[in-house]
Amino acid sequence: MVDVLKIGAIIAGIIVLVRLKVALSITLIASALVLGFLFQLSAFEIFDAVLRALLSLDNLRLVIALELVLFFSALLKENGAMSRAISALSGVVRDARFTVAIIPAVIGFLPVVGGAMLSAPLVAEASDELRLSPERRTLLNFWFRHVWEYTLPTFPAVFLTAGITGVPIPELVAAGAPLTLAAIAAGVLFGFRGVYPSRRSGAAGSLPQAGKQLGQFAWNLLPFFLVIGLTVGLDVHLVYPLAMVTIGVTLLNRTPLSGLRRLARKHLSIDLAFLIWGIMLFKEILVATGAMASIAANLSAMGIPPLALVVLLPALIAFITGYTTAFVGLSFPVLVPFIPTGGLSAYYVMLGLASGICAHMLSPMHACLVMTMQYYEAGMGKTYRLLFIPTAVVFLTGVCVFAAASWLAG
Repeated sequence: MVDVLKIGAIIAGIIVLVRLKVALSITLIASALVLGFLFQLSAFEIFDAVLRALLSLDNLRLVIALELVLFFSALLKENGAMSRAISALSGVVRDARFTVAIIPAVIGFLPVVGGAMLSAPLVAEASDELRLSPERRTLLNFWFRHVWEYTLPTFPAVFLTAGITGVPIPELVAAGAPLTLAAIAAGVLFGFRGVYPSRRSGAAGSLPQAGKQLGQFAWNLLPFFLVIGLTVGLDVHLVYPLAMVTIGVTLLNRTPLSGLRRLARKHLSIDLAFLIWGIMLFKEILVATGAMASIAANLSAMGIPPLALVVLLPALIAFITGYTTAFVGLSFPVLVPFIPTGGLSAYYVMLGLASGICAHMLSPMHACLVMTMQYYEAGMGKTYRLLFIPTAVVFLTGVCVFAAASWLAG
């Protein structure tokens, strides 16, 4: 219980610092160091965690990839490809709200690291005529990027959970399908509440014309699709296809060196790099403390009812870490003995996933959320006010599905 109070104090401190408008990167770095102090890590252990956060190849590749996303997007915006693509898609379904939702949802089909940053500039371009606030853009890009996470077996939350619990993937997907449907509905109802279509609303005039415009959309965004296709098809880190395609676009457009320097000065972000390192440092120190395993063991030893444990443990770990793999890997091995066998097992697991993913969506450690807020320069408080209700809708859907399955099971 002492560990829970320490973690609670850290989370409270993060919220206070954010409310005081301290930069999130500084907040996370400071919170990570205080976390190490509270759990009495030695100076060597803290220094080792700092080195792992700074020098880890995965972390370095993530920082470089995200900076490349900013630069790559700026190149496509500079040469007009982005505007032409959005214009073509608007000609097929001329309601800009559809365009704003479909772009992150399409990119969200693939569990690409940094995918929210790939869709962010496209959403910005597509939503210009809607005059959305930075917080509304953040909500829409972030939300629709994650609507498939409850269901698609290509996402770690689904296939890792299935492997740990022994629930077959088809059963888990079927049980979780209402969560994805609820996420889409909540995104439409609450994400676009008070947002009205432009005067250009209406479908394309003919099927051949629509096909031509879709072709123009795909052609202008071919570099984006190449990045995603190469990342998934070759099973390599996002950074390598991004670097290759960025170089290709630069050479094909014959962008002068002076233009590249100007785009780099304007769009590359040191703040973003420190933000990612802050998140990774917090994660490394959290791992070094062993706090999450201790909290999981304490909660299970307290005699909490199994159903409450299924809801609380994934949510707690997901909110603190901001990683789906962390909450799945730390909570479900503890929960397996509490999950009954038989027809309801998939629904117990679904409820745990719903709780964990919803907490993950609200976590200030969730990289996609903080990066999207940083990109649009959105306020955290206003963003959370928009995010809370659709997240609650998804969780309550999970509760209702579980209740209905339990009732039918008799």
